[in-house]
Amino acid sequence: MTKSGSIDRYILDAARSLLSEGERDFTMEQLAAKANVSRATIYRRVGNKEMLLKRLSHERGETFEQLDTRLRILKAARVVFGREGLAAATMEQIAKKAGVGVATVYRHFGDKENLIRAFLEEVGPKTTIRALALHPTDDVAHDLEEIVRLIMAFFYEHRDILRLVFMGNETERRYLQNLGQGSDTLLSLLTNYFRRQLDAGRLQNVGEPAELALALIGLILAFAIIGPSHYGIEVESLEHASNLIVTIFLNNLQR
Repeated sequence: MTKSGSIDRYILDAARSLLSEGERDFTMEQLAAKANVSRATIYRRVGNKEMLLKRLSHERGETFEQLDTRLRILKAARVVFGREGLAAATMEQIAKKAGVGVATVYRHFGDKENLIRAFLEEVGPKTTIRALALHPTDDVAHDLEEIVRLIMAFFYEHRDILRLVFMGNETERRYLQNLGQGSDTLLSLLTNYFRRQLDAGRLQNVGEPAELALALIGLILAFAIIGPSHYGIEVESLEHASNLIVTIFLNNLQR
Protein backbone atom coordinates (compact mmCIF):
# COMPACT_ATOMS: atom_id res chain seq x y z
CA MET A 1 0.00 0.00 0.00
CA THR A 2 1.30 3.46 -0.87
CA LYS A 3 1.53 6.25 1.65
CA SER A 4 -1.60 7.80 0.15
CA GLY A 5 -3.35 4.45 0.51
CA SER A 6 -2.30 4.33 4.15
CA ILE A 7 -3.73 7.81 4.66
CA ASP A 8 -7.05 6.69 3.16
CA ARG A 9 -7.15 3.68 5.46
CA TYR A 10 -6.23 5.79 8.48
CA ILE A 11 -9.09 8.22 7.72
CA LEU A 12 -11.56 5.36 7.26
CA ASP A 13 -10.39 3.70 10.48
CA ALA A 14 -10.82 7.00 12.33
CA ALA A 15 -14.36 7.38 10.96
CA ARG A 16 -15.19 3.82 11.97
CA SER A 17 -13.79 4.50 15.44
CA LEU A 18 -15.96 7.62 15.82
CA LEU A 19 -19.03 5.68 14.76
CA SER A 20 -18.19 2.89 17.22
CA GLU A 21 -17.98 5.53 19.97
CA GLY A 22 -21.55 6.61 19.20
CA GLU A 23 -20.54 9.72 17.26
CA ARG A 24 -22.89 9.08 14.32
CA ASP A 25 -23.20 12.81 13.68
CA PHE A 26 -19.48 13.48 13.89
CA THR A 27 -18.17 16.58 12.14
CA MET A 28 -15.30 16.71 9.69
CA GLU A 29 -13.37 18.67 12.32
CA GLN A 30 -13.77 15.76 14.74
CA LEU A 31 -12.68 13.33 12.04
CA ALA A 32 -9.65 15.45 11.18
CA ALA A 33 -8.62 15.53 14.85
CA LYS A 34 -9.18 11.78 15.23
CA ALA A 35 -7.20 10.97 12.09
CA ASN A 36 -4.54 13.60 12.83
CA VAL A 37 -4.82 15.02 9.31
CA SER A 38 -6.19 18.27 7.91
CA ARG A 39 -9.77 18.68 6.70
CA ALA A 40 -8.36 19.40 3.26
CA THR A 41 -6.62 16.02 3.25
CA ILE A 42 -9.89 14.27 4.15
CA TYR A 43 -11.83 15.98 1.36
CA ARG A 44 -9.02 15.31 -1.11
CA ARG A 45 -8.67 11.64 -0.19
CA VAL A 46 -12.22 10.42 0.58
CA GLY A 47 -14.59 13.29 -0.26
CA ASN A 48 -17.39 14.59 1.93
CA LYS A 49 -19.05 12.78 4.83
CA GLU A 50 -21.76 11.20 2.69
CA MET A 51 -19.15 9.77 0.32
CA LEU A 52 -17.13 8.54 3.29
CA LEU A 53 -20.09 6.70 4.83
CA LYS A 54 -21.00 5.17 1.48
CA ARG A 55 -17.43 3.92 1.10
CA LEU A 56 -17.49 2.37 4.58
CA SER A 57 -20.81 0.68 3.82
CA HIS A 58 -19.56 -0.55 0.43
CA GLU A 59 -16.43 -2.09 1.93
CA ARG A 60 -18.55 -4.19 4.28
CA GLY A 61 -21.28 -4.93 1.73
CA GLU A 62 -23.88 -3.47 4.11
CA THR A 63 -26.31 -0.58 4.17
CA PHE A 64 -25.42 2.28 6.49
CA GLU A 65 -28.22 1.21 8.85
CA GLN A 66 -26.67 -2.25 9.09
CA LEU A 67 -23.22 -0.75 9.57
CA ASP A 68 -24.56 1.56 12.26
CA THR A 69 -26.12 -1.36 14.16
CA ARG A 70 -22.91 -3.35 13.87
CA LEU A 71 -20.83 -0.49 15.23
CA ARG A 72 -23.34 0.10 18.03
CA ILE A 73 -22.94 -3.53 19.07
CA LEU A 74 -19.15 -3.23 18.95
CA LYS A 75 -19.32 -0.10 21.11
CA ALA A 76 -21.49 -1.95 23.63
CA ALA A 77 -19.12 -4.93 23.54
CA ARG A 78 -16.21 -2.65 24.39
CA VAL A 79 -18.05 -1.42 27.53
CA VAL A 80 -19.03 -4.93 28.61
CA PHE A 81 -15.56 -6.34 27.92
CA GLY A 82 -14.01 -3.61 30.04
CA ARG A 83 -16.44 -4.32 32.89
CA GLU A 84 -16.67 -8.11 32.77
CA GLY A 85 -13.55 -9.19 30.90
CA LEU A 86 -13.49 -10.98 27.56
CA ALA A 87 -14.02 -14.46 28.96
CA ALA A 88 -16.93 -13.66 31.30
CA ALA A 89 -18.87 -11.25 29.05
CA THR A 90 -22.08 -12.66 27.57
CA MET A 91 -23.95 -11.95 24.35
CA GLU A 92 -27.01 -11.10 26.42
CA GLN A 93 -25.11 -8.41 28.33
CA ILE A 94 -23.79 -6.94 25.10
CA ALA A 95 -27.23 -6.97 23.46
CA LYS A 96 -28.77 -5.20 26.47
CA LYS A 97 -26.06 -2.54 26.44
CA ALA A 98 -26.49 -2.02 22.68
CA GLY A 99 -30.27 -1.76 23.00
CA VAL A 100 -30.92 -4.58 20.55
CA GLY A 101 -32.21 -8.11 20.79
CA VAL A 102 -29.70 -10.85 21.38
CA ALA A 103 -30.80 -12.39 18.06
CA THR A 104 -29.56 -9.23 16.32
CA VAL A 105 -26.13 -9.67 17.88
CA TYR A 106 -26.00 -13.30 16.74
CA ARG A 107 -27.20 -12.32 13.25
CA HIS A 108 -24.36 -9.83 12.84
CA PHE A 109 -21.55 -11.85 14.44
CA GLY A 110 -22.60 -15.50 14.70
CA ASP A 111 -21.22 -16.15 18.17
CA LYS A 112 -19.23 -14.48 20.93
CA GLU A 113 -15.88 -15.62 19.59
CA ASN A 114 -16.54 -14.01 16.21
CA LEU A 115 -17.73 -10.87 17.97
CA ILE A 116 -14.44 -10.66 19.89
CA ARG A 117 -12.47 -11.23 16.68
CA ALA A 118 -14.44 -8.46 14.98
CA PHE A 119 -13.88 -6.15 17.94
CA LEU A 120 -10.13 -6.72 17.91
CA GLU A 121 -9.92 -6.48 14.12
CA GLU A 122 -12.21 -3.53 13.44
CA VAL A 123 -11.64 -1.38 16.51
CA GLY A 124 -7.94 -2.18 16.62
CA PRO A 125 -5.17 -0.93 14.33
CA LYS A 126 -4.26 -4.17 12.57
CA THR A 127 -5.57 -3.26 9.13
CA THR A 128 -3.12 -0.41 8.64
CA ILE A 129 -0.27 -2.25 10.37
CA ARG A 130 -0.82 -5.28 8.15
CA ALA A 131 -0.66 -3.08 5.04
CA LEU A 132 2.61 -1.51 6.15
CA ALA A 133 4.05 -4.89 7.11
CA LEU A 134 3.33 -6.22 3.62
CA HIS A 135 4.36 -3.03 1.80
CA PRO A 136 6.88 -1.05 3.86
CA THR A 137 8.09 2.24 2.48
CA ASP A 138 11.66 3.49 2.39
CA ASP A 139 10.81 6.02 5.12
CA VAL A 140 11.14 3.89 8.24
CA ALA A 141 10.56 6.78 10.64
CA HIS A 142 7.32 7.74 8.89
CA ASP A 143 6.11 4.13 8.89
CA LEU A 144 6.86 3.66 12.56
CA GLU A 145 5.31 6.98 13.56
CA GLU A 146 2.07 5.87 11.89
CA ILE A 147 2.25 2.38 13.38
CA VAL A 148 3.08 3.56 16.90
CA ARG A 149 0.44 6.29 16.85
CA LEU A 150 -2.22 3.72 15.91
CA ILE A 151 -1.13 1.17 18.52
CA MET A 152 -0.70 3.83 21.19
CA ALA A 153 -4.21 5.18 20.61
CA PHE A 154 -5.71 1.68 20.75
CA PHE A 155 -3.71 0.55 23.79
CA TYR A 156 -4.39 3.74 25.72
CA GLU A 157 -8.12 3.82 24.92
CA HIS A 158 -8.56 0.16 25.84
CA ARG A 159 -6.02 -0.04 28.66
CA ASP A 160 -8.63 -1.45 31.07
CA ILE A 161 -9.14 -4.50 28.84
CA LEU A 162 -5.49 -4.87 27.86
CA ARG A 163 -4.39 -4.67 31.49
CA LEU A 164 -6.36 -7.88 32.06
CA VAL A 165 -4.49 -9.52 29.20
CA PHE A 166 -0.96 -8.21 29.78
CA MET A 167 -0.86 -7.83 33.55
CA GLY A 168 -1.42 -11.30 34.88
CA ASN A 169 -5.00 -12.43 34.18
CA GLU A 170 -4.33 -15.98 33.03
CA THR A 171 -7.99 -16.66 32.19
CA GLU A 172 -8.08 -13.79 29.71
CA ARG A 173 -4.77 -14.79 28.15
CA ARG A 174 -5.87 -18.41 27.67
CA TYR A 175 -9.17 -17.26 26.20
CA LEU A 176 -7.45 -15.03 23.66
CA GLN A 177 -4.91 -17.71 22.80
CA ASN A 178 -7.73 -20.14 22.06
CA LEU A 179 -9.17 -17.55 19.68
CA GLY A 180 -5.80 -17.03 18.02
CA GLN A 181 -6.04 -13.34 18.90
CA GLY A 182 -3.34 -12.87 21.52
CA SER A 183 -0.54 -10.35 21.47
CA ASP A 184 1.42 -12.68 19.15
CA THR A 185 -0.76 -11.47 16.25
CA LEU A 186 0.56 -7.93 16.64
CA LEU A 187 4.01 -9.37 17.25
CA SER A 188 3.91 -11.30 13.97
CA LEU A 189 2.82 -8.23 11.99
CA LEU A 190 5.63 -6.11 13.42
CA THR A 191 8.12 -8.95 13.00
CA ASN A 192 7.25 -9.15 9.30
CA TYR A 193 7.66 -5.40 8.98
CA PHE A 194 11.12 -5.39 10.57
CA ARG A 195 12.22 -8.42 8.58
CA ARG A 196 11.43 -6.61 5.34
CA GLN A 197 13.18 -3.42 6.43
CA LEU A 198 16.26 -5.36 7.56
CA ASP A 199 16.34 -7.28 4.26
CA ALA A 200 16.13 -3.96 2.40
CA GLY A 201 19.13 -2.67 4.37
CA ARG A 202 17.24 0.27 5.89
CA LEU A 203 17.99 -0.78 9.48
CA GLN A 204 21.15 -1.98 11.14
CA ASN A 205 21.11 -5.66 12.00
CA VAL A 206 21.38 -5.31 15.78
CA GLY A 207 18.79 -7.99 16.56
CA GLU A 208 16.33 -10.48 15.14
CA PRO A 209 13.08 -9.06 13.67
CA ALA A 210 11.01 -10.57 16.49
CA GLU A 211 13.33 -8.98 19.07
CA LEU A 212 12.88 -5.58 17.47
CA ALA A 213 9.11 -6.10 17.45
CA LEU A 214 9.13 -7.03 21.13
CA ALA A 215 11.22 -3.98 22.00
CA LEU A 216 8.80 -1.67 20.21
CA ILE A 217 5.75 -3.28 21.85
CA GLY A 218 7.47 -2.94 25.22
CA LEU A 219 7.97 0.80 24.76
CA ILE A 220 4.34 1.27 23.71
CA LEU A 221 3.08 -0.75 26.69
CA ALA A 222 5.21 1.34 29.04
CA PHE A 223 3.70 4.61 27.84
CA ALA A 224 0.13 3.47 27.17
CA ILE A 225 -0.59 1.01 30.00
CA ILE A 226 2.13 0.68 32.64
CA GLY A 227 2.66 4.42 33.15
CA PRO A 228 -1.03 5.36 33.54
CA SER A 229 -2.06 2.21 35.45
CA HIS A 230 0.87 1.76 37.84
CA TYR A 231 2.54 5.15 38.16
CA GLY A 232 -0.27 7.61 37.47
CA ILE A 233 1.60 9.07 34.50
CA GLU A 234 -1.06 9.92 31.94
CA VAL A 235 -0.36 10.45 28.24
CA GLU A 236 -0.95 14.15 27.61
CA SER A 237 -0.30 13.95 23.87
CA LEU A 238 -0.44 10.72 21.89
CA GLU A 239 1.47 12.32 19.05
CA HIS A 240 4.28 13.51 21.36
CA ALA A 241 4.50 10.11 23.06
CA SER A 242 4.49 8.30 19.71
CA ASN A 243 7.23 10.50 18.27
CA LEU A 244 9.31 10.07 21.43
CA ILE A 245 8.97 6.27 21.25
CA VAL A 246 10.06 6.23 17.60
CA THR A 247 13.01 8.53 18.32
CA ILE A 248 14.20 6.34 21.20
CA PHE A 249 13.61 3.14 19.25
CA LEU A 250 15.40 4.20 16.07
CA ASN A 251 18.48 5.50 17.90
CA ASN A 252 21.41 3.33 16.70
CA LEU A 253 19.07 1.37 14.39
CA GLN A 254 19.02 3.52 11.29
CA ARG A 255 21.97 3.56 8.98
